[in-house]
Amino acid sequence: MRRPVALVRRASSQGLALALGLAALGLLPQVAAEAAAATLERGPYLHQTGPSSTIVVWRTDAASTGEVRLGLSPDALDVPVAAVGVGPQHMVKLSGLTPATRYYYAVFGDGELMAGGDALHTFVTAPAVGARSKIRAWVVGDSGTGDAPQLAVRDAALAHVGRYRPQLFLHMGDMAYGDGTDAEFTANFFAPYAEVLRDVTIWPTLGNHEGHSAASATQSGPYYDSYVLPIAGDVGGLPSGTEAYYSFDHGNVHFIVLDSHDSSRAPDGAMLQWLGIDLQSTTQEWIIAFWHHPPYTKGTHDSDVELAHVEMRENALPILEAGGVDLVLGGHSHIYERSYLVTGAYDTPTPAMGILSLSDGRPAGDGPYVKQPGGLGHAGSLYVVAGHGGAATGQSAEHPLMFFSEPENGSCVLDVHENRLTLINIRADGEVTDHVALVKGEGIEIYHPNGGEQLAAGGAAEILWATVGEVPEVRVEYSLDDGVSWKTIVDATPNTGAYTWEVPLVETETGLVRVSSTENAALADESNAGFVTGGGPSLDLIDWGATWSYHDQGVDLGVGWRQPGFDFSGWPSGDAELGYGDGDEATVLEDVDPKRPSAYFLKTVDLPAPITAAELQLRYDDGAAVWVNGQLVGSVNVDGLDYGAWASVQSEDNALYVAPVSLDPNPFVVGKNAVAVMVKQVNETSSDLSFDLKLTVTEVLQEPETTGGETTGGTDVTGTGGSSSGGTGLTGGSATATTGTGIDGEGSGCACRVDGEAPRRAPAVLVALWGLAALRRRR
Repeated sequence: MRRPVALVRRASSQGLALALGLAALGLLPQVAAEAAAATLERGPYLHQTGPSSTIVVWRTDAASTGEVRLGLSPDALDVPVAAVGVGPQHMVKLSGLTPATRYYYAVFGDGELMAGGDALHTFVTAPAVGARSKIRAWVVGDSGTGDAPQLAVRDAALAHVGRYRPQLFLHMGDMAYGDGTDAEFTANFFAPYAEVLRDVTIWPTLGNHEGHSAASATQSGPYYDSYVLPIAGDVGGLPSGTEAYYSFDHGNVHFIVLDSHDSSRAPDGAMLQWLGIDLQSTTQEWIIAFWHHPPYTKGTHDSDVELAHVEMRENALPILEAGGVDLVLGGHSHIYERSYLVTGAYDTPTPAMGILSLSDGRPAGDGPYVKQPGGLGHAGSLYVVAGHGGAATGQSAEHPLMFFSEPENGSCVLDVHENRLTLINIRADGEVTDHVALVKGEGIEIYHPNGGEQLAAGGAAEILWATVGEVPEVRVEYSLDDGVSWKTIVDATPNTGAYTWEVPLVETETGLVRVSSTENAALADESNAGFVTGGGPSLDLIDWGATWSYHDQGVDLGVGWRQPGFDFSGWPSGDAELGYGDGDEATVLEDVDPKRPSAYFLKTVDLPAPITAAELQLRYDDGAAVWVNGQLVGSVNVDGLDYGAWASVQSEDNALYVAPVSLDPNPFVVGKNAVAVMVKQVNETSSDLSFDLKLTVTEVLQEPETTGGETTGGTDVTGTGGSSSGGTGLTGGSATATTGTGIDGEGSGCACRVDGEAPRRAPAVLVALWGLAALRRRR
């Protein structure tokens, strides 16, 4: 993908004039029709998603026209925005959108659908700048091998987050081994992450392997051709004038992305000069920075030896820590490493100094790390090396500033909500091996259930949390509809950090819990993402050793005995096991010679609710058949169901038969159910007969009720479906004719770019932002 500025610079005036002329004459469709039909080679993928805009990018294997169609549901994509020109690469900017709102899209080439128009091609616009909404990011580094470990890391992370997918994909670089060529980007980045990139916005930094074929000074090469990164504060932050390094805002987080490979790392260089001004310019609650070469590592690289690591530590960290950075992410070293809370450790080699807290920072351990609000400098930062996304891992030593390190492939999920930040490491096998939290000021930090757990409906679950500050008593609540409504578990209970909860008999994929101070409702936390309830409670309708009525007198009862309503009140009864000949029977039946072919057993059981599944376990000798309400639900070693038929083969003593009961048609009814069993001998000389039975059912779960209680807003920002918060005024038509928000388009195709009619940030604002160097940060 060519950069918007570079494209205008590189495009030939003749080619642009020809494209515009053809468009004016209406000949582009004919030209496209004469060529071979284009197919997708990359994408679609998302860039620069902010509160009111996003950019959709894709590439085809042949020149084509391009168009994005947008809407509030996949069935109503009624806002078309065209890419300009004909070519293999396309970029369409969608503007005039509503913050924190889910949209759906499709991309077209030469008028034909290429991708989208379904629930999978979607994005959620960022919350308004400063909003303290939930933010989730996927952190990956050094992934670009294209082999099995990269895919295992991807699959483990996606399985963990489930429907609560991240909004941001932060890549630490080295995404296209070995040299960042165009073909390597296609095969090792865009192909394996296609299902992520279509609904999660990518924010990359340049790795040294991409640097083999890219130049930051000219913003050229496959890395710069692949991404559309902000140069003019397009998504917040101070304009950098280059895609090599940039910043952006998302909710109450300010992200800073630096180039540790190919831009000057000198204190008086353009990048670090810009960094200082950018930090002074932001008033965001959280600051997160990332680049490729981490300042602290002892993985497959040594930050005490290699120049890029040393210079970023000695030159960039003093600026960042003075500006109040909270979290610094990196890659390059193929390992997961996570620090203590640190400040001021700039020396080379790095000594065991600058650690502000020797606690583990884990909510389930010593508790979260704590900082005071206000963006104070040198209040402590977390450092994470996430270079374990697919390349072969290793470790040379334990770094003195790292609390935890693990040379295994994996990735990280980062969650920010209000004054709380958490990061977990998900290994490629799906295990969560680290969980660190940072709280600004007082807070409550829930760590179970916190997203992705499977809770048994009707069972007991532990709600667990950590507390920062004095909170003597808490209120505990739950939601089964992703926070739209809440119900109280306990209105007031001592703050012990744990509460045992009986999970409701409902089925949901969007369950949350919330714990809040009874004295200050604003001092609260809720699950970062939803848990799942399911499976339903199991009920043993009949257990081993149950009491049965029986008939063993050698009388043919026909078929009426196994029908509902049959009167067996005169039959004798006894506990299972019933039978004769083995000596282990609880109830001994009549044993005569010659043996009788069949014996009858009956009981009625009450079913309290509808069921979703049933399982039959049967101990028998030599054959048996089972009916529920007259419907045959299982048989073994039985060829004939009449009284006089013998078992088809001789079984082992107390043989076990286990099988699910088909519910199509469903033999069970809510209320009384008749269970009838016929047990058969194999012949007249068989020595023994045995019978016992267990019948287990799974009850139907009820749909969660929406109570209309407290709400968290009306915007669906987590699932693959749902609706937006409304008010967007998407009514179809062209990019300049939509009602309400006026979704505008900026598109590029081939080697040209033309701005749409959306109002752009005024140049005076850009100039003013550059003049903020003298300001002190205020938060």
